[in-house]
Amino acid sequence: MRDAVPDPSTVDLSNLQTTLASAGGTLTEVAPGQWQLESEHSRLLVLTNPERDWLRMMVPIAPEQEALPFAKELLQASFDRTRETRFALQEGVLWGMYQHRLSTVTGDDLLAALQQLETLRAGGLQTAFDDLIETKMRQIVAVLSEQGKSLEDAFQTLERLYEEGVLGSMQASREDRESMLQAWRAKLSRIWQETLTPPN
Repeated sequence: MRDAVPDPSTVDLSNLQTTLASAGGTLTEVAPGQWQLESEHSRLLVLTNPERDWLRMMVPIAPEQEALPFAKELLQASFDRTRETRFALQEGVLWGMYQHRLSTVTGDDLLAALQQLETLRAGGLQTAFDDLIETKMRQIVAVLSEQGKSLEDAFQTLERLYEEGVLGSMQASREDRESMLQAWRAKLSRIWQETLTPPN
């Protein structure tokens, strides 16, 4: 029986390090098979275990305490939108995580994962916050439409929730507050139309 021919597109630890170095930033080997890749805005950790045949890359996003209110939205995003990456909690931190078999991961896999992890890091909790707000807005529309209320009533409810701190920071300047409310009104108006306009 012939030995399997190695796939030239897969990476070993040597060219894994080369691929990571090509991504930019400062690459430091902190232990055999473990690296830290630092750039101006992020710190990526890369862990490998050749014996168990796995590679893990992870980037910190937010403290766990800040992330927990958005746990449902983060889990939904991990199912729907984060592709090969996932959100994970470990040691009091929300991480963006990528895991793959070390023996089969390719350079293209790594570069795509690095890009997606940076997308998760840059987005922080904002996407989860936006998802949560959209859910709340749909709840507002559902309740008010059942009560025969108008879009203007929905706007008033929206402003009350904002004043209570549900839809944004109360520390915002007046200009930021108006900009935030304008954005929420536009979103609420869209949801109202989507919900109440019968399908063709």
